[in-house]
Amino acid sequence: MLELSEFVTKANKLYTLPDICLQLNSLVNSKNSSVDDIACLVSHDPALTFRVLKLANSALYSRKGNISTIDEAIQKIGTDELCNIAIATSAALVFKGAGRNKINLKDYWQHSVFTAIIARELYQLKSQRKEGAMFVAGLLHNIGFLIVLERLPYYMVKLADVVGEEHKERGFEKETLGFTFVDISSELLKKWQLGDDLIDLVTNQFSAHSSENNQLKCSCLNAAIDISDQIFETSQIKSMSLIQHISDDYQLDLDADALSAVIDRSVENVHNIVKIIQG
Repeated sequence: MLELSEFVTKANKLYTLPDICLQLNSLVNSKNSSVDDIACLVSHDPALTFRVLKLANSALYSRKGNISTIDEAIQKIGTDELCNIAIATSAALVFKGAGRNKINLKDYWQHSVFTAIIARELYQLKSQRKEGAMFVAGLLHNIGFLIVLERLPYYMVKLADVVGEEHKERGFEKETLGFTFVDISSELLKKWQLGDDLIDLVTNQFSAHSSENNQLKCSCLNAAIDISDQIFETSQIKSMSLIQHISDDYQLDLDADALSAVIDRSVENVHNIVKIIQG
């Protein structure tokens, strides 16, 4: 059996979040930093600035190309959202190409981005609050799967084993590896020092009851993964009964029409968001 910490430590040498994202995360969480400090840091990286502005102007934030500078982005979406955008787009680039010899990466990222959008929208619908960490958690919830594909070329697993309606039982890989894809994803986020809430979301994506502070967020993430699995191949929700099942199973108590509208908006936006986060 492999040892999780050693496995992820070696993976972290290959997949390291850019220093600017770690610095940004630190600034955003510091009481002594100013908006100017944050804007200056991001502006020093033209590629990151471009990705941040593209996503800030996307339908994800209901914008129509009216944010042209990092200062404006901070004013209109806030420092926390700016940091989440930077982390999400940077992490996607870090893993760009990972697993390409084994799976269809377009399908993998479409599923992950769709999960990210749905998770963010579900939480906002349920709580009436925006939480950018939901998008990051959805995007990176299954990043451990890509790490296994790259680091263990002998390990035989298909994308359909992990996502889609016919996926295998969650955690099936533990019998062979000694740990799960979720364990790897969570451990990598710890290495990246991305904050307790985000780590908790990814850790408890299939066990909301195990989270002390984020049960609703974890339920929304789990529901988002389920929805993504159900419509992974067709990009269409199959029936109102399925929508009701999602609401009931995850104890979200959502209006079926409102949930259907969230899914429809997410389907419309997923391809554009995939393009943005992949640079």
